Amino acid sequence: MAKILIIYYSKYGTTKKYAEWIAEELNGEICSVNNINQKSLGDYDIIIIGSSLYAGKIKGIDIIVKNFEILKNKKLIIFTCGLADYSKSVHINSIYNRLKKEFPEKIIEKLKIFYLRGGINYKELTIKDKFLMWMMRKMILKSGKEKLSEEDKEFIETYGKKIYFLEKNNINELLRYCK
Repeated sequence: MAKILIIYYSKYGTTKKYAEWIAEELNGEICSVNNINQKSLGDYDIIIIGSSLYAGKIKGIDIIVKNFEILKNKKLIIFTCGLADYSKSVHINSIYNRLKKEFPEKIIEKLKIFYLRGGINYKELTIKDKFLMWMMRKMILKSGKEKLSEEDKEFIETYGKKIYFLEKNNINELLRYCK
């Protein structure tokens, strides 16, 4: 049986919940990116890293770059957690382009990437995050409603609300890949 490690970064809890479900279903070990013992990464057959999308960045994935020599023969999986509807190719392409900026091509080729819909409750955001969201909304609206992308329209529509797409069955494809 494969030895599996699930590493996650979760600011508001949605990514952590997905990581817990994955660990439970795969009988894997779980740990926050803040508590990872990087020296033990070589002990695992499958490394799964989950992160929310935060200000255009995928937190915690630098572990792969820093430890690629140890990890290059492992099954490497990343799951991102965000509000976008990943059944739409525009959102998948957007995240893939972010990953291409984070990783050299030799690493991208080794990764299997999954996109899970998360959630947000604006009332629970930090002041800094509320400000960033407000600024993003302001910039999007400034460009004019007729020029909005689908992603921008979804952002404007959900701004200020409590939205959750968190469902356990969202991890099914990832689980099948690991088994």
